[in-house]
Amino acid sequence: MPSRRNPSPAGSVLDEAELRDPPDGEVLRLRFKGPFEGRQVTWNATLRALGASRGTDQADASANFIDVGDDTPDGITLTVGLAVERIDLATVRNAIIMIRRYKRLRRGRHAW
Repeated sequence: MPSRRNPSPAGSVLDEAELRDPPDGEVLRLRFKGPFEGRQVTWNATLRALGASRGTDQADASANFIDVGDDTPDGITLTVGLAVERIDLATVRNAIIMIRRYKRLRRGRHAW
């Protein structure tokens, strides 16, 4: 599928993202810019829906995760697993904002 810019209301964080998959599936690949290790980087990201039932049980409190990978020619690899049934546009928007605001983000896997 060819990459495309996502049409959204003006000024939205989604205007800055390059979606590589259509929304509303279990996996969505995208690229977006954000701060990391004191510099501006391009995130080559994959968002994964883990199912809404995960993360709701206190025994499974670490259902959500962020996995920051290596630098590649396309950007830094990033995988985000979220306790949702599908990756819709609201989830994409929230994930981008979360990554951009996560001041202590480091390489490796971070679960919550």
